[in-house]
Amino acid sequence: MKNYRSSIPKGAKKRAVACEEMGVEATKTELVLRGRVVGVRYYDANGKLLREVPFKNGKVHGTVYYFDEGKVHWAEPYLNGLAHGTSKQWAADGAFIGSYTMKQGTGWDLWRAMTPWSRGRIWLAEARRLQGGRWHGFEWWINDDQKTVNSERCFWEDLQHGIERQWNSDGRLRRGFPRYWIHGNRVSKRSYLRAMAKDCTLPPLAKKDDRPSRRFPKEVAAALAPPERGGSRVSRPASTPVHRPD
Repeated sequence: MKNYRSSIPKGAKKRAVACEEMGVEATKTELVLRGRVVGVRYYDANGKLLREVPFKNGKVHGTVYYFDEGKVHWAEPYLNGLAHGTSKQWAADGAFIGSYTMKQGTGWDLWRAMTPWSRGRIWLAEARRLQGGRWHGFEWWINDDQKTVNSERCFWEDLQHGIERQWNSDGRLRRGFPRYWIHGNRVSKRSYLRAMAKDCTLPPLAKKDDRPSRRFPKEVAAALAPPERGGSRVSRPASTPVHRPD
């Protein structure tokens, strides 16, 4: 298979276990060598491979592969349980569309999209900051204009911690937003403002941030797609998901 080189030892024996995976009925196959699980593979109800995860000493170690219709569409290397190295992404036709690099679970996790409505254009759809394998910092779902976002969240060591915003296709805040979070607990605006005065890890509340336009960090800005010729914009249907698998 193109773009695929399994990290699971060839001599491992298979044993299947029923499970739920990615929201569908699936089969989980464990690969066992000398009494230890050295990898797992997930298959959909039709027997097509969905995901492969290698293990060493109980931790993810090697390249994790995600598949779509029998083709690799995402490969992510791990070292002793943390993403480490260059992850690569491919389109449905096998074309390479982007990469990002992690060092021991730290860096910007970037996801690109190439969809039927984009007429073959590749654009950055998602950016998330990780530190030591944990979500730590901002997460944005980015519109195809590459200047505005439709979702913004902030995390501190895997817990939502900051201001959450979502926008509709007209660039207006959705009903019920902004929402306020402190260490994974949703709180009122008043409680957030009170805590913000004492906790410097909480992002400030600024009215200008209720607009969907953003200035991204240099690592994210470097991955944005260039503007289309003529300044035209490919509109993304608001109800259509374009984000990575869980």
